[in-house]
Amino acid sequence: MQTATVKETNMTKSRPGPAYEAERIAALYQLQILDTEPEPDFDDIVALASQICETPMSVISFTDADRSWFKAGIGTSCPGIPREVSFSSHSLDSNGMVVVNDCSDDPRFENNPLVIGEYNIRFFAGVPLVNDEGYVLGMLCVLDREPRELSVQQVANLRILGKQVITLLKLRLQIIKLKQAEEEARASEEQMNNIFHNAIDAVVVMDEHSVIQQWNPKAESIFGWKDREAIGQYFHELVIPGAYRDSHLERLKQIEAGNESTTPNKSIEISALRKNGTAFEMKLGISAAVTRGHKFFICFISDITERKEATRQLDEQKKFYESILNKLPTDIVVFDKNHKYLFVNPGAIKGEEYRKFIIGKDDFEYCEYRNRDKSLAELRRARFLEVKETKKEIRWEDTVNDPNGNPVTSLRRIFPIHDEKGELEMVIGFGLDITDRKVLEEKQTALVKQLSLQNTQLVDFCNIVSHNLRAPLVNMSMLVQFIDETEDAEEQKQLIAKLNPVVDNLHTTFNELVESIQIKQDLEVVSERISLKDCTRRILDSLDVEINKSAAVVDLQFDEAPEIYYPSKYLSSILHNLISNALKYQSPKRKPEIKVVSKRFGTDIILSVTDNGLGIDMKKHKDNIFKIGKVFHRHPNAKGFGLFMTKTQVDAMNGQIWVESKPDEGSTFFIEFKNQG
Repeated sequence: MQTATVKETNMTKSRPGPAYEAERIAALYQLQILDTEPEPDFDDIVALASQICETPMSVISFTDADRSWFKAGIGTSCPGIPREVSFSSHSLDSNGMVVVNDCSDDPRFENNPLVIGEYNIRFFAGVPLVNDEGYVLGMLCVLDREPRELSVQQVANLRILGKQVITLLKLRLQIIKLKQAEEEARASEEQMNNIFHNAIDAVVVMDEHSVIQQWNPKAESIFGWKDREAIGQYFHELVIPGAYRDSHLERLKQIEAGNESTTPNKSIEISALRKNGTAFEMKLGISAAVTRGHKFFICFISDITERKEATRQLDEQKKFYESILNKLPTDIVVFDKNHKYLFVNPGAIKGEEYRKFIIGKDDFEYCEYRNRDKSLAELRRARFLEVKETKKEIRWEDTVNDPNGNPVTSLRRIFPIHDEKGELEMVIGFGLDITDRKVLEEKQTALVKQLSLQNTQLVDFCNIVSHNLRAPLVNMSMLVQFIDETEDAEEQKQLIAKLNPVVDNLHTTFNELVESIQIKQDLEVVSERISLKDCTRRILDSLDVEINKSAAVVDLQFDEAPEIYYPSKYLSSILHNLISNALKYQSPKRKPEIKVVSKRFGTDIILSVTDNGLGIDMKKHKDNIFKIGKVFHRHPNAKGFGLFMTKTQVDAMNGQIWVESKPDEGSTFFIEFKNQG
């Protein structure tokens, strides 16, 4: 028997292991063969190899990064061995069959645990399993515990069996790819079905004869026919009105022929019929396709009834608003973001020819067309750019000459319109002819100036009468009640004596008010030098009953600034309001203490009125302290007018008033009197 004498025989060319190790392992994993169950085809091959080579052991192994795993084996129950001791690992960068007659006499294997250990392997022959890319995936091996040699015929037969293993691997790979393709096709089909059934538009599939093959749920919703009713029907007979059927069929022919003018992106709007016979407007897009040699059409349909109705209403509204804008005497224009005219009404340009010309153009083009000075265009361009940059409305007056050379003054206003992203969308401009108004304004200015002071004094008179006379009248009412209730003649005499100052104060106040309203209308309110002590004493006398009733203590400190140059009626009103408020809003927990102090700061004097009353919550009321009708405590006589009137009188003389206060601690009102010398 002729034996093989070479240790390595060429079989097929392979790629070097280390350089392509990652690719080799990836190719092995692609087979999905590692750790799989035994298969008869592989078991038969190892059994046949063992018989042919007359060896007690035979295995088919596959080597990954860590091990050589046995797919099939004869003479061993071992599932695999570590890669570093595997004989097969030596073939990964080999280009042919490996035959080792005596492993103990081969430097590659003489110290291998499989040789010197309990397995006592002496003979090894292996055929590398090389795929089409040249990667060695594993090996078909025969082994023996005795040294031996293979005949030439045995080597040849072992190679044939190795090729058979490769054939099984190729078949396995084809099956894997086929399953993957089937899975991808199934997933793609499921995805398409999902899209088809959940599309927001109706999707209808027809064959080349316009017979409906598929009808999705949205088509059922739009047209009213269930899929079982629609499938098998001619699409054009089911949903297309008779007047449009011929043109629809002609369109299908053009799409099938590839006419670019009827691509699916160029949908048409056409009438359609529902199951109940009602007509509606639909948007129809059609595309042609071929699958497995069969032609068909895909229709994409949306109900545009609401959109058409909305468009119609918008058109009507546009006509309506344009009709209104065109009839307004005010000139109205609309610019795009580049200062091109979008709309001009007759109020802005009377001639229809000029209005048509200016649309889509700017002021420079219009001035050139009308042979006008371009300085006007430059001015309006500057205004436009200002609005565009600041994003705010602007107003101004400009004057131009009319065709007769007469100056015409207009009040103009332009403001920007932005989209939801804050980008400039358009600019709207208004213009109002104020030529006549300007003339009237000059005439009215003098009259307004005359009436202003008179009106101010009249308002003061009404305010002071309604407020300042209330307290003396209340005091008088209380004194009269006390006189009526007492039977003691001496006490009645004392009460009557107290009534006289109140009556005198009332008489004085009334005379001052009458005198103030009689001031000539072209004169300002007259100021005079006033003793703070005397003025305040008169106020306290008029409030004597309330002061005694509450046992209030009033402290006056005017030494630093004893006099104030001010209108007498204003100062009396201010002091009366602040002191009477201190009495009115006293704390039930303590007797009222009121301090009135004047201090000088340069040429100014600051008068302060401090109390220990209820106080004001400044966090809550700081913006409403001096507004009319604002009250801060529940009190039957609280009208919310006194502080408003006080501030008005201070403002009239260019002074300032402010307050510092804390709830349940009290308040201090400060009045600054300017230019006191």
